[in-house]
Amino acid sequence: MRYTKMLILFFFCFPVFLGSGCSVLVPRKDVAKFYTFCGYNSSKKMPDPLNTRSMIINLTVGEIPSYADCPYVVTISNHGQLTLSEIARWAEPLQDACTRALTHKLSELVCDRIIVIPSAYTRGNTFFCNFLLSIGISDFIYDKSERKVVLDCTWSLFDYISRRQVLVHRYTKLTPCDGSNYESIIAAMELALYELAQDIAAKMVQIFPEATSIE
Repeated sequence: MRYTKMLILFFFCFPVFLGSGCSVLVPRKDVAKFYTFCGYNSSKKMPDPLNTRSMIINLTVGEIPSYADCPYVVTISNHGQLTLSEIARWAEPLQDACTRALTHKLSELVCDRIIVIPSAYTRGNTFFCNFLLSIGISDFIYDKSERKVVLDCTWSLFDYISRRQVLVHRYTKLTPCDGSNYESIIAAMELALYELAQDIAAKMVQIFPEATSIE
């Protein structure tokens, strides 16, 4: 009789244990969200690289800060404490995202005779480019205490024909952001890049008034 009760108890409890075991063995659903910059205006016609009147600018974004060189979106709070989000992640290296976004935004801002090409596409072959636009980013992060995105960089324009540095400019921008979610943070970071592109385009107007015009 005792063995019969134990057998009944075993068959009653086994499905419960089996169900619990399965729930543990089943991998957790990945709740991570992946972000990048977009903002590409597909309605604008891109210039023809074979057009002899075109001015070709090779764009290079230098190394980004090491704290941001990771798959996770990084924010900073008081006393320089960094927070890496396991939920908000970059869909591509941040350096590549910045290069692509700045290439698109500059292409939208300058006239049709200007062609902006990211350096990755030329594979280091810059002999056919007229100018090299180098952007070195020293700080690019959302500051929780200030509720602003900090973008600090230095950009320079080098003339391949005359072999001289045309311009070196330091740029710092604080873009307001409520930081209520990572969507708003990414949007503010993209806006900061757009305003950087505006600064570059405005300076180019002063240097090449006959070849550049902001639309």
